[in-house]
Amino acid sequence: MKIDAFFDVYPHPAKPYFEAQLAEWQRQGHQLRLFSFGQIPGATTAFPITFVHTLRERPVRLLAKILWRAMTHPARTWRIARCGRRPLQIAKLLATDAQLPTQPPDVHFVHNLATAVRFSYLRYAAPRTRLAIYYHGGEIPGVRQIPFAESSEALGRAHVVFSNTRASVAEAVARGAATERTAAIPVGFPLAQFVVPVDRCYLPGNHWRFVCIGRMAPEKGFDVAIQAFAALRQHMPSFTATFIGSGPELERLRRLADALRLGDTIQFLGHISFDKLIPLLAQFDALIHSSRPIAGSNCSETQASVMQEAMLMHTVVVASDLGGVRESLPTALHQYLYPPGSINELLKRLIFLTTCNAEALRTLAETARRFVIDNYDIRKVNKRLLAHVAGKPV
Repeated sequence: MKIDAFFDVYPHPAKPYFEAQLAEWQRQGHQLRLFSFGQIPGATTAFPITFVHTLRERPVRLLAKILWRAMTHPARTWRIARCGRRPLQIAKLLATDAQLPTQPPDVHFVHNLATAVRFSYLRYAAPRTRLAIYYHGGEIPGVRQIPFAESSEALGRAHVVFSNTRASVAEAVARGAATERTAAIPVGFPLAQFVVPVDRCYLPGNHWRFVCIGRMAPEKGFDVAIQAFAALRQHMPSFTATFIGSGPELERLRRLADALRLGDTIQFLGHISFDKLIPLLAQFDALIHSSRPIAGSNCSETQASVMQEAMLMHTVVVASDLGGVRESLPTALHQYLYPPGSINELLKRLIFLTTCNAEALRTLAETARRFVIDNYDIRKVNKRLLAHVAGKPV
């Protein structure tokens, strides 16, 4: 199968599941072409990628391309022009399309709603090609929140809209996706990359090792975790908490930890590359996933893939019960879910978890890893995705 994949930003070091999906499709013999509007500085990928520019970036060159495309492919140009409502919008669509190959693939696979807004016109530009959109959740705070008119137009054009969980599928439907053309399929993981060390241990010296991972931003609720850790010291002094990630809130979180006199308990490691993060996960006893809703933002948790990465390395999870998080954890860990944003309720779950001894923790961790293996194998996930695109769900 010929697949053209589209991204708003790629490669993206915080989203290794993109690379895993592409690598597995390539291994299965599919032909790939990748397109993106941008990338994270310093990020690399094993795949060739075409970067799509805007009219503002290259006005003269793109106007020339538009004219050439109009002369050589007038029917396609006319179909695209009918997708726009205003002259500037039409010009932007034509500029985008002038940078794409004219030979259509079997599938246009578009990641993220922001990307779908810019590429959903492909439904009409190449009417014989299936258009699939993967909705990875709402926009993070600080970026433009896409209004319903735009989200419904983009999602409504897709032959199928995927999202990670039933909760996030419902969110996509609320933003304009057609219910009968949606499917809840998670992002998968290359399981062979997650090798648990044979000497994997728990609670060395009866000392708990917690970890929090993600973008240091308000929606991740790391300040809630820090305050819960401060309260936890009154119940158990022997633990450490490690924060991994970078972002706009990093310095504020450092100051909060210092103000709560947690300098000997909490450490901030900054960004760690994915290949180094995976083995590091086996050095912790529990991941604390503390996301919370932010007023005025569409952002919510869909699958929270860092939880599955942790569980694959035999690290248990305590998490806020937000979005699709509950669906993304085995039943055995549901007892450690807490209401998002509640310091006191998170503290209660931490105290409850720390009643486990090393053997009980190992049993929980083995259950968690088996859950991920059974439900998130990238080989099976990718086949399910393409089967749905072809209209033959399995």
